[in-house]
Amino acid sequence: MSVKIGVMDSGAGGLTILQSIHSALPHADLLYFADQAYAPYGAQSNEFITQRLIRIAQYFTEQGCHLMVVACNTATVAGITDLRAVAKLPVVGVEPAVKPACSRSLRKRVTVLATLATSKSRRLNDLIDTWRFDTEVSILASETLASLIDSMPHSLDKVRVEVERIAGLVHQNQSDTLVLACTHYPLIKEMFDDVLSEVVIVEPSKGVTAQVLRLLASETDNDLTAPQVFQIGNLSILTNMDGEAKAALAYWATPALGAVTVIDL
Repeated sequence: MSVKIGVMDSGAGGLTILQSIHSALPHADLLYFADQAYAPYGAQSNEFITQRLIRIAQYFTEQGCHLMVVACNTATVAGITDLRAVAKLPVVGVEPAVKPACSRSLRKRVTVLATLATSKSRRLNDLIDTWRFDTEVSILASETLASLIDSMPHSLDKVRVEVERIAGLVHQNQSDTLVLACTHYPLIKEMFDDVLSEVVIVEPSKGVTAQVLRLLASETDNDLTAPQVFQIGNLSILTNMDGEAKAALAYWATPALGAVTVIDL
């Protein structure tokens, strides 16, 4: 039996995690759902986001998924605890890569770039308090970058302006390591590399993929991580918005990931 995994985000950000999981488990069937009708999640209440997560988990369960990945920092902060209490399948969230960033920073200065909602969350601050030790960690919030990335390519000039602003603040903090604490941000990692060439940039996709593999390996009735001979899994990219939103998602979905389909969810 092949494994089936549901991955969700409010927009295109989780595609980086989807690609990482696909690389590690090419035989797995992957469903990606972008909840674009209710994006950006940063503008929603925690209660609303939690209800959306529960509904999406129900959909993934109905589709036969063995596991759900909440590939969104804001959604993880807002509702993953309540989601896990009611979901009928294991749930993996995404945490900012604070621990590895603090470990590898030679200057002991790290900047965490997050959405406004994540930057204010107790979950992020607790994570920093746990792993900072003697490292000075600065939190930098962007109210616009995630939604601008979801609007590319039309918003490209605005994205560049915001990246330049962020780079200036990272330099001001004298940080040698930058944590991308929103899954949208790795989509434009090359832009950050261009303006922060001397800064190590850390993103969460490998850590999330490792946790997915650990959870699947813990299944006792079947080795879901074992490759299936001559089998490549199906990849489905889904959204609940048509028009420009669908086109923006398709902009980030590589041909290897397939076309975007609109569903009522």
